Amino acid sequence: MNNPSSLLVIYNPQAMRGKIDKFLPIIKQRLSLRYSTVDLMTSLSDNGAEELAYKFASKYDIIISCGGDGTLHQVINGVIKSGSDPIVGILPFGTCNDVSRTLGIHRDLNLAIDSILRLNTTKYDIMTDGKDYISYTLATGFLTNVSFETSSTKKRRLGRFAYVMSALKGLFNFKSLPMTIKLKDERIHDKFIYLMLFNGKYAGGFKLDSSEQVDNSHFKFIAIKKGKRLKSYFDMLNLFLYGVKAVRKSKNVIIRDVKSIEIENHSNEPFTVDGEKYAFLKQKFVVNKQITMIKN
Repeated sequence: MNNPSSLLVIYNPQAMRGKIDKFLPIIKQRLSLRYSTVDLMTSLSDNGAEELAYKFASKYDIIISCGGDGTLHQVINGVIKSGSDPIVGILPFGTCNDVSRTLGIHRDLNLAIDSILRLNTTKYDIMTDGKDYISYTLATGFLTNVSFETSSTKKRRLGRFAYVMSALKGLFNFKSLPMTIKLKDERIHDKFIYLMLFNGKYAGGFKLDSSEQVDNSHFKFIAIKKGKRLKSYFDMLNLFLYGVKAVRKSKNVIIRDVKSIEIENHSNEPFTVDGEKYAFLKQKFVVNKQITMIKN
């Protein structure tokens, strides 16, 4: 796309703790400095951002997700399912903003708009279950229910601290999750306390892998086996405080780069996909799409 000129901002009405409306005029004014068409539409239903992205992806050169990772998940799904290929950007006003952090997009409104005006882009890998698309994380186990059990009201009032409060309630509650993992040349059957696939540097607001690239055609797979309680606890603590490099040598931790993976969920424990609840018993996931996204 040589000279993109039309841009659509799809915004979550709860963005910026429900105060997004007063910032819409400055968003439109500043973006109009570069783009001849700048429209703003709000997602009014639970799946509204995906519906808008699907409907209008072919009519704009750039689609901007204004909200958190959940809104971005919907926008990406709508764009890909539409069959069109507009550039996707972010104005990050959610709780964790993992994808925007990976792409270097600042939470400050004017600095985020600056990134959209500069229009530096990168290819960004997407994983699919054959029906829907995963932009950055699939996880289950220790504390993953926090993202979908923490109320919207708490998140608006307390931001990331709402997650911390919910997490403290289950800090030492390790569930034993029997899983069978099938990779390209490997089959792993074990009990786990945590399992995650992620794309990028951040998940849950934590920097997990500063070297991870978003355009290398794979997701990072991490699984922590159920072992002695103290050992399991410290593996989890090291992973989220110091990242993947801190647990690479642990015999309790499995780390792989994967393009395709099949998971048999013998425990029927729910997963989270991009922060939203997701349930399955057996599912294959494949990295098979790339979209163009705005980076800093």
